[in-house]
Amino acid sequence: MLTVYHLETSRSDRVIWLLEELGLDYQVVTFDRDPKTMRAPEAMKALHPLAKAPMLGDGDRILIESGAIFEYLLGRYGDQPGRPQLAPKPSDPDWPDYLQWLHFAEGSAMLPMLLDHFEKAGMCGPVGSSQIAGMARSEMDRLFKALDGILAKQEWMAGPRFTAADCMMGWYIEMIELRGEIAPYPALQRYVAKLAARPARQRAKARAQKAH
Repeated sequence: MLTVYHLETSRSDRVIWLLEELGLDYQVVTFDRDPKTMRAPEAMKALHPLAKAPMLGDGDRILIESGAIFEYLLGRYGDQPGRPQLAPKPSDPDWPDYLQWLHFAEGSAMLPMLLDHFEKAGMCGPVGSSQIAGMARSEMDRLFKALDGILAKQEWMAGPRFTAADCMMGWYIEMIELRGEIAPYPALQRYVAKLAARPARQRAKARAQKAH
């Protein structure tokens, strides 16, 4: 059986979301963060030396890295009879945009948000004193505005249909809402509301919370 090794308050939430969208059987094993460092506990190193969440177990194989886990699940299990097609084929006109947004979430999008988080946590010196603060804020403002413009013109990240790229980018845009920064972006607000209405998203949230 597929196993999600889940670290509380982490990006493993969206692996659970993808599994729910695909209708796959899986189990969740939850680890608590180290209370001092807020990092993954030593117990996770027994599974993988890098102890990174999300982790996916499939038989004797353990995978880390969100994008790789998504591609693995979609490649091995997503193209089966009766499964929703969440990954366009390379011949599909939407495939380039799908591929771009699938990996953008953990690449260009995540870095400024993490830098802003670390700066506000005082990990870069006194809060507001580091050049990182202004750089991260400027990049996030530019990014949020661009995403709002894209979603004002189309329903989903890769075009007219929901894909796995919406699980990746959707989780990120949900973080904008949780940070209390989504108000200036009406298209992002509509997008988050559509995601919240998806039964698979609702099941995934309940499953992740239950696992804690």
